[in-house]
Amino acid sequence: MLTPRATFSQALPHLHITALGLHADQRVVRPGQSFHVTVHVHVREKRDRLDELVLPALTNAVDLGDERKRVPAADGTDFYETLTVEAPTVGTASFTPAYVDAIDPATGRGMRYSSQPLTVRVVSGPAVADAAPAALTSLLRRVVLTVVAGIVLLAVASIALVRLRRPRPRPATVDSAPPPPPPRDALRAAFTAYRARGDDGSLDALRAVLFTRAGAAPGATFADALGALGSADPQLTRVLAVAERARFGPVHERPPAARDLLALLVAYLAEREPVA
Repeated sequence: MLTPRATFSQALPHLHITALGLHADQRVVRPGQSFHVTVHVHVREKRDRLDELVLPALTNAVDLGDERKRVPAADGTDFYETLTVEAPTVGTASFTPAYVDAIDPATGRGMRYSSQPLTVRVVSGPAVADAAPAALTSLLRRVVLTVVAGIVLLAVASIALVRLRRPRPRPATVDSAPPPPPPRDALRAAFTAYRARGDDGSLDALRAVLFTRAGAAPGATFADALGALGSADPQLTRVLAVAERARFGPVHERPPAARDLLALLVAYLAEREPVA
């Protein structure tokens, strides 16, 4: 039966929807391997539930269960619905856009707010080359740090041997240089680097620090960080969500999400770690 648009619109809630995204914690999986797909919605209203959210339809994927989470924010409410799924066969696991039908308070008209669609590759055997960019970035960072540490140790050993072979000089009368300042806090340093560079590499490094602060283990995903943090720190949960949107959201949403992330981190650092 065809429902008139006016009647349809009158039955919808009035909602300011400012974000609606669909994210997978892994981009390449094996058949039978479980992974997580998270739907994130931000509304400006203070709401206890968002029953209007329609979850994506699945192709070559089996829904093993879902978990809902509501996080109050200063500018509204964040809703997260995390699906645990697995793909049974090699190919592509596809997810149609999640959506919410609501009345736009600015125009009074019924609107459908949709996320982007999502695909995950399903391959047989290891696929390191196709691993998630964040995981590759973390692996490369660890390799580089290991190599640099080895070079530094060799240089220190060489200098020590040269000094042992030289005759000891007379004590200098000039004052020694002051010791270097202690290293800055990891989060503040990562934030400063991202604010200066604004590229994906510095954002990945910042997200890794945020995941650690949330209590997640090295190499964790966004879903892992949310699970580790729970409801202990809503402000940090909001920062994590905006950082995820700035990195993996639709292209047109990333610049405003990046600006929101910088503002949230300035407030977070000022409250939690004021400069002495």
